Amino acid sequence: MEDEEDMTFMVQLPVDFPLDELQQIASMLERADVFVPGYIPPDVGMYHLGGHFYGSMVDKVSLVMLPDRNIVSRLAKATSGGDADDQQRLAAAVLAFAQCLDIQIEPSIAYHELGPAQGNAAAHEELARFRLADKAHPRTWIDLALGRSDSISSLGDPVAVADDRDLTRPLHRWRCNYIAALKIGQLELLPLTPLKRALELFEWMYNDFILAGPAAIFACHYFAPGFPRKRLLKGLRSEQRERALAGVANAAWDITHLSEFIRHANNAHGSDTRYLFASLDDGLRRIARTLFTTTIEDPTLDDLASALTTWWPADQARTIADCLSDAFQRGRDLAWYEQQRSSPDAIPEFIARGESCLRAWSPAGAGMVRQATPRPA
Repeated sequence: MEDEEDMTFMVQLPVDFPLDELQQIASMLERADVFVPGYIPPDVGMYHLGGHFYGSMVDKVSLVMLPDRNIVSRLAKATSGGDADDQQRLAAAVLAFAQCLDIQIEPSIAYHELGPAQGNAAAHEELARFRLADKAHPRTWIDLALGRSDSISSLGDPVAVADDRDLTRPLHRWRCNYIAALKIGQLELLPLTPLKRALELFEWMYNDFILAGPAAIFACHYFAPGFPRKRLLKGLRSEQRERALAGVANAAWDITHLSEFIRHANNAHGSDTRYLFASLDDGLRRIARTLFTTTIEDPTLDDLASALTTWWPADQARTIADCLSDAFQRGRDLAWYEQQRSSPDAIPEFIARGESCLRAWSPAGAGMVRQATPRPA
């Protein structure tokens, strides 16, 4: 039998396929490292064109990209004209790469994020503009990405599509992640060590809330002494407390993007569909990689401990992994679940308490007064 390493395959591309330019695009994306695969990528890497050709033509794998809002909004904005900046060119490279390699794009979470902030009409208009961008010829985005053009000006007007979804209605997952993000913000403002903040969050999740894996991994990075967390919780210590709440809401959407990515990747296990997360936010990509490589079913969470040693002292990384693992392994008794079922107002009560706590903090005062979070009655 022929050794697998010696096997070759032939790819016949259309005569007008922009191979050389796509290789430049791939190099551009690799330098920025914008993708987080929700699967084990080929040895040649995520950005090697041959790996993608082999996956689609030989292994018959379908790829679906889940872009976050910073990519989707830049592509939608590009359809309105205006000179492109470096971030918009990078977003254009993402779209060109996906179009040329037949990677599907699913941006739905990005529009659920926009709706509550700017209204249903604005969300649907931007969704229509993104569809307009996605239908444009790849050459449009290749030229923008490689600096051959400064703007997009010839795509026409977006076509409204019948869509009766109310994008202003917060997703249930986002509301749960918002509660967790409020708690993370509250703990950050308390005079605690980073390790104590993380351990108190896990205990609160177990005793009072839910064991939210993506939010917990987000917190493991945000609380870490060495993690570059500058934009993860924007405005938390602002004198304008509504700005702090807006930053927490934004962090909750980041966590929701992460949870959606992991949900899709897990559901696709064993199928021919693969998912990858795309973001221009380096911190969010780092968290996504840790989240994907962390196996909750592993009772020791060794992968998590190993990943966190980049940002935490080794002994503290091990303590965090052990405590989080213990929380997931302990389980809960039937009385806890019965209590949740009898508390239909639990989520709005959690939100009201969390927001009240953050609003009460003042940068000029003595700090935040610790508030106990009772279980829903």
